[in-house]
Amino acid sequence: MAKQQTFADKAAKLAKKEADFVCPKCNKTGKLLYAKVVNSVKTAKNTFKYLERSSRLCSNCLVEV
Repeated sequence: MAKQQTFADKAAKLAKKEADFVCPKCNKTGKLLYAKVVNSVKTAKNTFKYLERSSRLCSNCLVEV
């Protein structure tokens, strides 16, 4: 079995690919930051479920792109 790719490896790989971009929110040229967002959701049984997702953030204004 192959070694599973970690979040840090994945973010570093994507950061190399990405060139500078213009943020639609702040209209400045910047780089993308990758972050893992974890949300907690309460289920019908009154337990909590955690949902993970990766998102891209603008390096200038830290708003999700």
